[in-house]
Amino acid sequence: MPSYAVYIRTKEGYIERMKNVVSHLPPITPSPSGISNSYVHEEPLVGFPESTVLWAARTGPSVGIAPLSPDPGARATRSPSVEVKESA
Repeated sequence: MPSYAVYIRTKEGYIERMKNVVSHLPPITPSPSGISNSYVHEEPLVGFPESTVLWAARTGPSVGIAPLSPDPGARATRSPSVEVKESA
């Protein structure tokens, strides 16, 4: 069963990676209608271990999930235009 990191996006657009990991979600695959669950708005991540997050809302405050990277120690370079924060 796939595992996902939980992300939060504020109304200002700041992204925070939470310590939570979820693994009891159904597989995320598009259905014929194009919607498989509530996390359908894909966005690339920079500066976090995961490279992509799936948001529940296209814009504004939202909760998102990101498939866990195979190498948890891998981190991309942070983008100077986006403030990122990992929760303690």
